[in-house]
Amino acid sequence: MWAVLPRKNSASSPRLHQARPLTPPQEEAADESPKSTAQKAVVLNADYTATTQPESFTDKARGDVTWHTLLSSNKTASQDMSAGIASCPANTGYLAHHRHTQSEIYYIISGKGEVTVDGKVHAVTGGSTVFIPGDAEHGIKNTGEQELKWFYVFPTASFGDVEYKFSETEKIDERVDEFVPRKEPPVLKIYGWDA
Repeated sequence: MWAVLPRKNSASSPRLHQARPLTPPQEEAADESPKSTAQKAVVLNADYTATTQPESFTDKARGDVTWHTLLSSNKTASQDMSAGIASCPANTGYLAHHRHTQSEIYYIISGKGEVTVDGKVHAVTGGSTVFIPGDAEHGIKNTGEQELKWFYVFPTASFGDVEYKFSETEKIDERVDEFVPRKEPPVLKIYGWDA
């Protein structure tokens, strides 16, 4: 059996279609292919880190470290992951112990250092790779005579999604490895009263 039916896109252009039984709307929708939201490649120039200002913490207790955010949905047309390159100066550079919900990967580009993950210290050099589980306390320090540089990746679209929660420590010496847990918790002030 043949029938003249209008095109979906235009009511004025008839077409011949073979009649078929009606199907429920949800089955019809399942037949339609989803619209593609294909991601596009993002390529940064080789001189990007040399020509852009690195970021750093204003509070030096969080670390003597700088970084360049390379991929982040608020800066680049990238999705699902964010990444960057961080570096610590020779001998004394460090990123203080902290945690965040997202897991993280470090790939050591150059230098020599120590990465501590949940209290366990791991020696790293250029070529080392470290997987850090989500919410694991971790930090890194430079133990070598040259800059320690690493590539980091987070499984989140924007670096801004990563909330750093630094461990409560106090520096008892100018040396990087002389951090100890605070003996008393910090005082919380609410409406002018000590809690």
